[in-house]
Formats: sequence, structure tokens, C-alpha cells
Amino acid sequence: MRTILMLCGVVAAAVLSGCGGDAGTKPPKEMTQPVQITDEIRAANVQFALTMLQQLDDPKAGENLCFSPLSLALALSMMLNGAEGETYDAIAKTLGYTEQKLDAVNAQARALARLLNPADKSITVRMANGLWVQQGFPLKPDFLRALLSYYEARAETVDFLKPEATADAINAWVKEQTQGLIEKLFQAGDFDAQTRLALVNTLYFEGKWQYPFPKDATQDAPFYLERGETRQVPMMRLSERLPYLKGDGFEAVALPYGEGDYRFYLFLPDKGRTVADLRQQLTPENWGKWLGAFRVVQGSLQMPRFKIEAKYDLKPPLSALGMGVAFDPDRADFSRIADVSPERLFIQKAIQKAVVEVDEEGTKAAAATGVTIGLTSVPIDQFNLVADRPFLFAIVHQPTGVVLFLGVVRQPEA
Repeated sequence: MRTILMLCGVVAAAVLSGCGGDAGTKPPKEMTQPVQITDEIRAANVQFALTMLQQLDDPKAGENLCFSPLSLALALSMMLNGAEGETYDAIAKTLGYTEQKLDAVNAQARALARLLNPADKSITVRMANGLWVQQGFPLKPDFLRALLSYYEARAETVDFLKPEATADAINAWVKEQTQGLIEKLFQAGDFDAQTRLALVNTLYFEGKWQYPFPKDATQDAPFYLERGETRQVPMMRLSERLPYLKGDGFEAVALPYGEGDYRFYLFLPDKGRTVADLRQQLTPENWGKWLGAFRVVQGSLQMPRFKIEAKYDLKPPLSALGMGVAFDPDRADFSRIADVSPERLFIQKAIQKAVVEVDEEGTKAAAATGVTIGLTSVPIDQFNLVADRPFLFAIVHQPTGVVLFLGVVRQPEA
């Protein structure tokens, strides 16, 4: 018999940082001391977000996509506190944190959680972490201390031998943290007699547009799917001065929320090109160039009102990125969580559920976890962007550059 651990990114939470290989971690000595997000951490977040997008997006399926790289990165950062050896190195490499010490990873995650908390009343960002442990299963003090101190996780004991009651309890907490957007993360069948822990992190985002779309301007209009079909969708319309970019093979617009610390970026491939073509250009280098090249221009925007719900089994993409050892019951090493020798702890499941709603007033979002092309700077007096075909979007925190949500709209459904 082997001991099983469950890792679930429900809806994102703070993250980022790197990893080293140090085995120990201590709680923060000065909880009020400000910690800046480093350029290395920013770069690692973008790299991880774009890499996961490449893994999760399947253009042949023709489906919508939305996920939170931030949620997943935070869950994995917490898991670093319990990992050792090859398992630690694999998680660190996947996150892009190989140059960071574990204490720095934890400190940066905690600092980021504070930085993402807006003073802007037009925006709500709610992050939470929870740890459910089998009754009588002893966790190592350093692991528990790290999660409580740095990630402010709530810890509760449950009986996984009563799967329905346990699923109901965790789901009720998830629903509360996500303001009802995600009602059910777990099924009773997700737990069995071997389950020992369930680690869940949530992220809820709600932002009001700085420039709302007039509701009386919304009209049904055609949306052209990649398979050649056409669908009538509610198309919102806005005329305003907005950050705009005309790139190589695409155009993009940024919609600020509230006072502007958060933005919704819409990237629209040129006619005759697809989102898959655009993804080939999505390198961290290009991403940085693009976001720095937006210029405020008067223009008109048409985009569909939409809602996307998605749930992902993250074991295949994470394994493809080199984290297979963490899911291997014969090789995984999470010995810093608990002493279960001669058994082993390993990740039984890693899942994420995400929801993104965009309408005339703003956005609600929740989640339960190349070729370098140069830009030609051409003066633009006015733009007219009509998102009447599949496009890519991102919700980004401007001061830190952190990508909270990333997705693709192929079939808008309001």
C-alpha cells in the first residue's frame, strides 16, 4: 500500500518564485518587511504561463480554454516545501525556479499575495489556500509551519474514508472562496482509502472596466469559427482611447480595470491566421516586447460577451514538462511532508477548474491552479478591432507582470 497525496489548483492564488535545493525552510522573521518581486520571478511566471498554454491548448478540438497559471504555480510552490531530491528538482525546473532558494520562493509567494491585493474598490482579488489531512496522519512540523506562515493556509482534519462528506466539506469551502463561481471541484470518487492529503488553492477575481461597454450598443453579430462555421453571438461595442498594438500577424487591445493596475489583453490573429499560429510567436521575449509596445490610441472595439468553464487533469501536461517523477508511486519523494517509510507519498491527482465571465461591466474569474518576431513601430491614428473570430486573452497584474488567467475564445457562449 502506498500513501497518496492530492494536489488541486482550484482557482489560483499567489505564486511565483524559484527553487534551489535547500532542504529546510523557516517561517518569516519579519512578517511586515516588504519583499520585492524580482525580474527573475516575473520571467519565470511568464515562461510557465506560456508553456502551460502550449500544453493545454488543442486547436484540433476547437474548444475554449481558460486556466490560471498563477494558481497552479502557487500549488506547486507549496509542494516544494514537502519535496526532496529528484522530485524537488523536477518541480523547480518545471516552474523555472532552479536558481532560487526555497526560503526565497516562499517569501516571494507571500509578498506577491500582498501585492496582488488591490486598494482599488473596482477590483476584488481573493486568494486562499486550504490543506485537508487524514485524521491521525502526522505532518512534519516544518512543512506545516511553512504553509501556515508563508501561504496562510487553513488546515483541517477529515476522514477520506467518508468521501462524500469530505468532498462536500471541501467543495463548500471552494464555493465560498470563489463567490459561487465554482460550486464543485471534487467528486466523492476522487478519494479512496489511500488518500492522505488534499491541497487546494483558490483565486477569485472581479474587475469593473475602466470604460464599460454601453449595454444598449450590444447586438448579435456573426462570429467565424476556425472550422468554417458561423455563429451569432452578442457582440459588445466600445469607442474609446485604449492601449493598442498592431503586431506581426495580429492586433491587440488592452482593457484596463478600475484604476488600471489590472488589464484584460485581447490578441486577435489577422484574417487567414489562427490562434495556433499566434501561439507559435508567444515566446517570453515576444510577450515582454508586446506588452511594452502598446500605445494609447482612439479607436473602436467589438468583442463578444462570453463565459468559459473548464476543468483540466494536469498530470499529462506536467509530466510532459518533466514532473512525471512526482506522480510515480515508486519514485516520488515527498518525505519532508511526513515520515511514511517504507511507503511513499506521491501526487495522485492534480486538477484545476476555472471560470471566466466577460460582459459589458467587467470580468469575473476563478480557478480552483518559438520564433522571435520583431515589432515594427508604425504610428497609428485610430484603430478598429473586431474580434469576430477566435482570439487569445490574458488577465495581467501590471505592476508585477503576473498572469492571473490565460485563455482562448473559440466558441463564445454568453
